[in-house]
Amino acid sequence: MKKVVLASLLFLQGCASVSPTHFYNLEANLSITPSQRSEHLNQADKKPLIGIAQISLPSVLERKQIVTRDAQGKLNLSEQNQWATLLKQNMTEVLAKNLAMRNTEFWFKAYPWSLLGMVDYRLVIDVTRLDIVLGKTIDFSIDWTLLNEKTHTVLKHNSIDLTQPLADSDYSTAVLGLNQLLSQLSEKLNCRDDRVSKR
Repeated sequence: MKKVVLASLLFLQGCASVSPTHFYNLEANLSITPSQRSEHLNQADKKPLIGIAQISLPSVLERKQIVTRDAQGKLNLSEQNQWATLLKQNMTEVLAKNLAMRNTEFWFKAYPWSLLGMVDYRLVIDVTRLDIVLGKTIDFSIDWTLLNEKTHTVLKHNSIDLTQPLADSDYSTAVLGLNQLLSQLSEKLNCRDDRVSKR
């Protein structure tokens, strides 16, 4: 009987020492102010619709655990720090909101947009690098392409490289850093073009 009680106490002690799992979600930057050009638009004007295809990520990031690297480049997958939703879909939705706040001459819709019918333009974003080194930096690189959805022609194509310093090794700091990078990305993505105009 004593052995059973002792075993039970050891089991409960072991359970109590297990760290809880923390879940994180990226958020749009609500402090973004519309561009000057956007402010002077007639709100009655019909605006082109830009559909943002689901962002593609390196396969190593296609998981619920937050993936970081150490100073030697070794990958670490945290079971105690996880994404609350699919990271690529969360990033797509946040970027769509950030772009919409910066560029009010367009409608932006994150994939899937089938309920809205046909989009006028498609923005395709491939994340080629997302390296989080806790307490150091986040290195973030993308390739992006803007397509005319009706003619399937490429209007714009470019690459963007961004870096965000991290003040400490907390995962919440890293998530805030990625939020800031998505805000910076929305500023650098130039969807305006002579061929991208009001319908």
